[in-house]
Amino acid sequence: MTDLTDPQQTFALALRSPDLVGVKDKAGWLALFHPEAFVEDPVEAGRYRGAAQISLFWDVFIGPQPSVGFDVKRDFCGLHTLIRQVTVVSITQADPVAVLPVPALIAYTLRDDLVGSLQAVWEPRHVIAWFFKKKAPGLRALGKHGARMIGRAGVLNGLRFAMTLISGMSHDDARALVLAIVSGDSSQWTCLPTGKITVGCESAEESFEGAPDPALQRLQSFASLPLARLTIAQIVVCGAYVGAFLADPNGEGALALMLRVKRSEVAEMTALWSSKRRVLGA
Repeated sequence: MTDLTDPQQTFALALRSPDLVGVKDKAGWLALFHPEAFVEDPVEAGRYRGAAQISLFWDVFIGPQPSVGFDVKRDFCGLHTLIRQVTVVSITQADPVAVLPVPALIAYTLRDDLVGSLQAVWEPRHVIAWFFKKKAPGLRALGKHGARMIGRAGVLNGLRFAMTLISGMSHDDARALVLAIVSGDSSQWTCLPTGKITVGCESAEESFEGAPDPALQRLQSFASLPLARLTIAQIVVCGAYVGAFLADPNGEGALALMLRVKRSEVAEMTALWSSKRRVLGA
C-alpha cells in the first residue's frame, strides 16, 4: 500500500518517467501508465489515451529524438497530483550538438497507484522559433517531424498542434489572470465563476466546484504567508492553458498553478502549495 505521507513513495512511478525517457526504455515507460491513462504533451495538441495511443505518442514524439533530458527545478505535491517545474533539454535532428531548452510545467495524476495522466504545458512557438534559427537543418527537421506527426498521429492532431502557434493568451493577460487569482480580493475572482478547482499541498488535496471562495480560502490555509505577497517567477502559455510558478520573495514557499482558460474565464485550475524547495528523487 502506498504511503500517502511520503511523496517520494507516492509518486515513485511518475518520478521514473524522465529516466525511462532518457534511456529510451519504451516498454518500461508504457508500464507506468494506467490502462485508461492519457498523455497531452503539449496540452491542446491532442490527447493520447490508452496503451496503444500512448505507444503511438512515444513513436512520434519521443523515440525519434536523439536525446531527451529533464532539468527539474522544483516539485509541488498534493496527495494524487504532482506538478514539476522543469526545463526539458533535447538534442534534436536539427543539430547533433546544440541543446534545445524548453521551460515547462509537467503535471502527473495518479489512478490506482499508476500514472493516470501526464500533461505538459510548454510553448510551441518558442520551439518552432528555435528550429527556424537553425535555418536549413532546422527546417528539414521540422519537415520530417511534421510529416511523421500527420502521417502517424493524424491530420487532426497536426492541426491541433498548429493552433497552439496562433491561439492562446498573451503573457500579459496570463500574468493579470494569475495575479487576480492570488490577490485575496474576492471581487477579482469573477474569472473563476464555476470552474473546477483542485488545491493541495503535501498533506492534503481537495477539489471544489462552483463558487471559488472556499477553494481559494483552503489554498490560503496551506500557505505560510498571504498569497498576494507571492511574486511570479515563471509563466508558460500553450493554447488555452497557462502554467505559472509563484515564489515567496523572502522564503522558501512557492505555488504552482495550471489553468485552462475558456473565453477569459478559468474553466479548470490546479493549485499546489510547496512550503520548502525540494526535488523528489534528487
